Amino acid sequence: MPPITSVDVLMFLYILVGIMLVVVLYHALFLFVDLRRVMKRVERLTSQVEQVILKPLAIADQALNAIMELFQHGAKKKGKNFDHRKVD
Repeated sequence: MPPITSVDVLMFLYILVGIMLVVVLYHALFLFVDLRRVMKRVERLTSQVEQVILKPLAIADQALNAIMELFQHGAKKKGKNFDHRKVD
C-alpha cells in the first residue's frame, strides 16, 4: 500500500469542496423557490388587507358625498348658496 501524499489529500479536499458546493447550491435553489412562494403569499395577503381597509372607506366616502349633495340640493331649494368649503 503506497503512502498517502499531500497531492492525494489535496485532490480529496478539492473533490469534497466540489460536492459541498453542489449541496449548498441545491439547498439555495430550494430556499429561493420557497422564498418566492412566501413573497407571493405575502402579496396576496396584503392585497386582501388593502381591500378590507379600502372598501369601508370607499363606502364612507360615497355616503359623505351623498349627504353633501343632499345639503347642497336643500340649500338651493331655499335659495341659499351652500358651500361646504366656506367657513364663517
